[in-house]
Amino acid sequence: MLEKLALQKKFITDAQCAQAIEACRHAENFDLALKNYFEKEKILTDKQMKILIATYTALKTIQKNQVFGNCAVDLGFVSKEQFLGEMTRQKNTITENNQPEFIGKIWTQDQTLNQEEYQEIIQQLQKEQNPQGTTRSSRPVADPDPEQTDHSLATELDCGVMLEIDASGMTAFIRKTGKFKDTVTAAKIIEQLEDKGIVYGLVESSEVENFIDSSGFRTNPFRVAQGRDPVPGKDARIEYFFETDHLKAGDIDEDGNIDFKDRGPIPWVKKGSLLAKKFPMTEARKGRNIFDQVVYVPAVADMVLKYGTGVICASDGLELYAEISGTPTLDKSDKIQVSRAFIAPSDVNFETGHIDYEGDIVIKGTLKNGFKAMGHEVRVGTVDGGEIRATGDVTVLNGMIGGKVYARGNVRIKFVQNSTIYCLGNLTVDKEILDSRIITSGAVIINNGEIISSNITCNKGLFARQLGTEKSVPNTVTFGVDAFTARELKRIQDRIEHSIDGQEQLYEKLESLSETLSRDTTNTLGLVHEIERARQDNFLLSQSPGNPILAGLKSQIQVNNRLLVRLDRELNQLLDHIEKKKSQKEGFKAELSRLESTLEKLRNEQDNFTRWQQRNPGIAQAVILGQVISGTIINGPDVSMEILETRKNVKILQTLVAKDGDTAMGIQIVDNTK
Repeated sequence: MLEKLALQKKFITDAQCAQAIEACRHAENFDLALKNYFEKEKILTDKQMKILIATYTALKTIQKNQVFGNCAVDLGFVSKEQFLGEMTRQKNTITENNQPEFIGKIWTQDQTLNQEEYQEIIQQLQKEQNPQGTTRSSRPVADPDPEQTDHSLATELDCGVMLEIDASGMTAFIRKTGKFKDTVTAAKIIEQLEDKGIVYGLVESSEVENFIDSSGFRTNPFRVAQGRDPVPGKDARIEYFFETDHLKAGDIDEDGNIDFKDRGPIPWVKKGSLLAKKFPMTEARKGRNIFDQVVYVPAVADMVLKYGTGVICASDGLELYAEISGTPTLDKSDKIQVSRAFIAPSDVNFETGHIDYEGDIVIKGTLKNGFKAMGHEVRVGTVDGGEIRATGDVTVLNGMIGGKVYARGNVRIKFVQNSTIYCLGNLTVDKEILDSRIITSGAVIINNGEIISSNITCNKGLFARQLGTEKSVPNTVTFGVDAFTARELKRIQDRIEHSIDGQEQLYEKLESLSETLSRDTTNTLGLVHEIERARQDNFLLSQSPGNPILAGLKSQIQVNNRLLVRLDRELNQLLDHIEKKKSQKEGFKAELSRLESTLEKLRNEQDNFTRWQQRNPGIAQAVILGQVISGTIINGPDVSMEILETRKNVKILQTLVAKDGDTAMGIQIVDNTK
């Protein structure tokens, strides 16, 4: 999390982040290693590190509170309202630049939880973090552990040799004492060693005979037995190549405050993407001491790559890949799956944060006030003040109150109240539109209900059962006008102009930089020439120490030396300045390339909307099966009209009408005959 925070706040670059992760990848305490790396390499200032540590600590506490609180709710010890209320209070604490507290401590202090309930939550969390069956031990539980025994020994044997054994029992040495006689046999020495229990790793008899025949080994010891050292194993590990826990506590602004609604984008992967890689465990090798006792090593644990739908496993069983494009998930049993759609099983609120996903989104509950769902096609149960942005279709199974929708496809919804909808396709509403604003490039279709106190702009016409009521504010209907596309084209044009302005500014900066670099290069050559001249003068002076003409100029060497120091310093400063300017120039070029790419995308988008506009001419008409209430304002592409008397089952359209013996565009109301 530390490197993510540093990236978010733009304290480090992506390259520095990658280098830091690689340097600390194998550290036992990754977070601590990363912190030390940033400090050691002087990548972060003390102030920046303090900000990161404070934010990091706050995030850790918030995440801990989220897990603890959810468990408390699941066990029925606190209500969901209590939990959300406490989380809101924690949010306000952080906003005031204070550190949050662990809610387990808060709830026990205010007696929301008793000690038994608190301990039950902790035990439940420990079970979830260490599920049974996830690891396999390679060491029998009941095996003895000889490593705990001190085998140290120093004793004189009857054969006149001193025997010394180290504490681990892995090595035995012998040396001759004053009682040693050359008549002793190798078999006798080996027999007495065996009497002491030394039976493994003994040297050959011939080597013992060499020990006997040698005149040495009275001060230097002879290694007579050597055990086999154990080889530690290595636990298996799995590295994931997607964000396994995207629900961070919240995005962080420049002041270090947390937006609890912004929990980060939903992970999305392309078909064929690497999802996880297993690094197999290395089996441990048991050792054996000189007493022929097994020396065990710590157990190693294996891990299993678990996967479900949307995932395929490599033939070697060590890598998992996405079978389809979609959202990858890692459940509590460590099983990886990929789904085409991101599914929110309940409401979108503080627990989930905004949903930002490149694919389809299915929300089975309610999109709550202040939260956003951003994806391709979006399907939601109810919208209660939430906002939807979709590159495809939007379906709201129930109603929408106080919400916003932007869709580049069709929108279908049960009812709309006090809301705003912008869409490229058709808007189909089952019941009613009340106190809302609608702008669509398609048609507005109301199957059974009324349009009340609303402002409707539709390009392909309006089809409704009832337009207004006697007691409501009159509606305003504009048909045959593609305001959505016009609005998008205006937005795109503004961005194009802004990007072009940015290009021009960058070109000016590049031109100025080039002039500066040219001038600095010329100055560099001048300095190099001065340095070479001063060095040549010194050389000539040093070659004629006895010359009476030059003898009086010896002090000139010192002057020249001081000049050389100054010129060298100026040259280095100038070269550093040139390198910085070159780096700045490369940055400007990269920004120009990015702007070129942005402009190309914007112009393609502009062309697509222009073609859409050309292929979809407006239909300036409205068909109302029930009543059109007097006072309704009708706007066509060219003319407007207020309906002065209530009409029923009519078709309203802009057409040529007779006026003062001539024809002109006007709004005509005719009976609707099927």
